[in-house]
Amino acid sequence: MDKNMQGKIVKGISGFYYVHVGEPGIYECKAKGAFRNQKIKPLVGDDVEIAIVDEETKKGNIEKILPRKNELIRPAVANIDLALIIFAAAKPQPNFNLLDRFLIMMEYQDVPVTICFNKKDLLEEQAIEEFAGVYKKCGYSVLYTSAEKEEGIRELHELLDGRTTAVAGPSGVGKSSLVNRLQPNVQMETGSISRKIERTDPSRYIHYGYTGIQYVIYSGI
Repeated sequence: MDKNMQGKIVKGISGFYYVHVGEPGIYECKAKGAFRNQKIKPLVGDDVEIAIVDEETKKGNIEKILPRKNELIRPAVANIDLALIIFAAAKPQPNFNLLDRFLIMMEYQDVPVTICFNKKDLLEEQAIEEFAGVYKKCGYSVLYTSAEKEEGIRELHELLDGRTTAVAGPSGVGKSSLVNRLQPNVQMETGSISRKIERTDPSRYIHYGYTGIQYVIYSGI
């Protein structure tokens, strides 16, 4: 007999949705055909009700999508508490037009934003302040980090604590490396491997339990 439980979609690939249900763990689910008929697509970050089909293999069906507090188009996610936008301070140089477009999109969706300039070790802090200070004056929270030197990681962890966060940024800025520093025993691919995955699997997840962080939903932009 089916058993209903509530959880959060933490990953979606090729019509399969992976739903985290607290202590029992993650269930591989399919969405009811009714969603397709209603032109509703489940999103990573959705809170859902699922019917357990097979407890042993952790298979189920998504029966209901609970109301969303917000919804983003790119990355395609829902119910976000914070958007963490990561750019490199150098190598590659920050694309401010892309950053500004992303900020406008987050403002429209009323999602709080923190801008993170990674690779701070490649520039003097005064040089970073010359361009980052503009965003501070506009009221944005700005962090400086170095995944390579493990600088700013404690501040980043405190920022994400207890929140569902969409982490986004261009390729090569160190998104995976930063997330790996937050939880060393859960390693994400970096460099060229990460860029290949971004093209084929644009929404990925990491779930942190005992660290206090709820969910990090990781995507390229």
